[in-house]
Amino acid sequence: MPTHEGTRITTALESTWAAFQKHHPDLPDVVMVTGTGAQGRNRKRPKLGHHTADLWLDAAAGGPRAELFVSGEAIAAGGQMVVETALHEAAHALAAARGIRDTSCAGRWHNRKFAELAKELGLEPPKRAEKVIGFSECLITAATVSRYASVIRKLDAAALARIEASDKGEDEGQDQEQDEDGKKEGPRGGKGRAGKRLAVACACEKPRRMQVTPKLLEGGPILCGTCREPFQPVEPELEEEPAA
Repeated sequence: MPTHEGTRITTALESTWAAFQKHHPDLPDVVMVTGTGAQGRNRKRPKLGHHTADLWLDAAAGGPRAELFVSGEAIAAGGQMVVETALHEAAHALAAARGIRDTSCAGRWHNRKFAELAKELGLEPPKRAEKVIGFSECLITAATVSRYASVIRKLDAAALARIEASDKGEDEGQDQEQDEDGKKEGPRGGKGRAGKRLAVACACEKPRRMQVTPKLLEGGPILCGTCREPFQPVEPELEEEPAA
């Protein structure tokens, strides 16, 4: 007997979205889809989700609907990651519904308006914008986990088919936010730190700065040849939207 696993996954994702709409009635209906996030340039760092406005024509609804994608890799990470990913995309959906420009640079840079929408939905935005992706890295809060506890439990208990992300290429490639065909992609690709770089500086009177991967920094001190002190992480100075 066929299990109709694709139907089970879509139904679970649609139920998750319906739970969001109970708390946020102005969230529009969307077309939920799934699949692998390991496509194109993201093969080694699969994306977790994306939102694409007005992609589907829905005759019954009398107009276009957005596509909301949650990847099989997000499903593999568990119910909490599915909820976090879907809430990130919900912030894009709210922006589209309210006519708010929440991104620039072909969808890569997430601005302060996006951060405000994400916070409204129960995510905690970063205190400072990150290079290339801005305020994209919004994480689920404990209060939001509690609010959607039953949804998370149901997703975990459903034991949905999933796609295991590869561990290869953790520090390879570009930053996690890739734009393809106008999609606004979700918060964390692959293992989360893929493509990330940290700004570090030495202790010289006029500090020298450089960008390193977290893995390199954790491997041991990186000493400055002048002051003989280790390079230390510094707060990024970039907070405003970069030039396109």
